[in-house]
Amino acid sequence: MDGADPVLRRRRAIALAAAGAAALAAAAVVLLLTAGGTPRPGASTATAPPGPPVQPAPSGAEQFGASVNRLFNDRTYSPAQIDSQLRELQQTGAAVARSDALWEATEPTAPVDGVHHYDWSFDDLIAGSLAAHGLRWLPIIDYSPAWAQSVAGHDHSPPSVPGDYAAYAGALAARYGPGGGFWREHPNLTAEPVDTYEIWNEPDNPAFWSPAPDPSAYDELYLLARDAITAAQPGARVIVGGLTKPALFLPAMLAARPDMRGHLDGVGIHPYGPTPETVLARVRTARGALTSLGLGAVPLYVTEFGWTTHPTGALDWAPARLRTGYISRTTAALGHLDCGLAMAILYTWVTPERDLANAQDWFGINPPAGGGSADTAAFAAGLHDATSP
Repeated sequence: MDGADPVLRRRRAIALAAAGAAALAAAAVVLLLTAGGTPRPGASTATAPPGPPVQPAPSGAEQFGASVNRLFNDRTYSPAQIDSQLRELQQTGAAVARSDALWEATEPTAPVDGVHHYDWSFDDLIAGSLAAHGLRWLPIIDYSPAWAQSVAGHDHSPPSVPGDYAAYAGALAARYGPGGGFWREHPNLTAEPVDTYEIWNEPDNPAFWSPAPDPSAYDELYLLARDAITAAQPGARVIVGGLTKPALFLPAMLAARPDMRGHLDGVGIHPYGPTPETVLARVRTARGALTSLGLGAVPLYVTEFGWTTHPTGALDWAPARLRTGYISRTTAALGHLDCGLAMAILYTWVTPERDLANAQDWFGINPPAGGGSADTAAFAAGLHDATSP
């Protein structure tokens, strides 16, 4: 999301996540603190070797959902509140929940002698909480721990050694994919294995890839991560992290690494706009960009769309009296848009609604205390229409 104060918001969320994950995980569903070791892969070669075949993305009702990152990242919700919020999300008909798999929370210390050690408490909390409500996790694999940052002090800078990020991505797939370690450790929990992984968030946005977007560096990160994920979980879908300007960044990615062709399982986009019509037009533009690059068969994933209601005139703002209709209309339309769309994720399910000057506090459609709203009812209606013939 490219709204106000994104770096400050993320850094505060990470600090809270790292501090509180173990305690909250112990109180939630059936989550255990575990650690593991993974060998450190090297850098990629100049030309990517043939990867596993690109898998067609599924379609239908299972591919709609909402972001829940604030529910976990903010560390202000009790286990009971998390349970209630996710139950209400599932009741809308959503089947997917998008949330950060925070590398910096899971691997806060550097590997020793090339071996990675992970504290899975934060990721376990997400996977277990979502599975308890029949929701499938779409993890956004981000951001760099202090020891891995290419720009010191900037967690949104890419890793100095992309292979370290890839190691975490592969370990994540081994733990939460089909038959993964987490599900074996919790046999009484109905498994909702991860099948799709999003590589970074908005790599074409300098707020999330500092100091400046670098298509070639992102290609490197994506290819290494995809290799690691599919080695651990053959058939997994690995998608480009949500792009804000896909018509510009995708050609630059292919110009930097022509061998990216054949390795793209999907492309995530964030087609924010002032109206539903603008959102849909931006999805069509992204599809046109893929088609013009000879990638017409590559599916699109709308991994963020939505509106904030404060402050007036903010980026991606809509008045509350209009947002309700925008949500239902856009969700329904995305279900029938002839653009090769595999998934649509609303941003976002819940936000704290504290600071009237901070747009990020007002994207949520469910009140912090839960209980539903006109917007959640509109989302449910939109989902119904989106998945109806």
